[in-house]
Amino acid sequence: MSVGILVALVTGVAIASQVAIVGRTSARVHPLAISFALQASGLLVGFGWVFWSRSWPSVGEVLRAWWWIPLGVVGWVVVAALGFSSARVGTGATLALAITAQVITGLTLDRLSGSFELGLPQIAGALLLVAGAVLVAWR
Repeated sequence: MSVGILVALVTGVAIASQVAIVGRTSARVHPLAISFALQASGLLVGFGWVFWSRSWPSVGEVLRAWWWIPLGVVGWVVVAALGFSSARVGTGATLALAITAQVITGLTLDRLSGSFELGLPQIAGALLLVAGAVLVAWR
């Protein structure tokens, strides 16, 4: 198993755990407040990493680009939205639907950018994901 696959699997476990915790906590606290607290925690850990690794030039490079603000906003809203959805339809259904939407959007962006040709395997995979998401979310 390659390191990339292992990291992707561990990331999936971390995301599912985060979504479940945010979903359960959102019964008492607004999901945007939870997301803000998580962003603040990430900022503190990130600051420690940047300070330790002396990566300030890399941070400055990103801050000079226009896209870091909308992507940061999207990240904040995504965490809140996943928690909001998880509290209402469950963690499994939330992630099945979100991941299916991500893969289909990713395939579309790859195709539109010309970086990837869609073939039968990719279309079949997307259709299987849709079927799986419908089954997982079925109530």
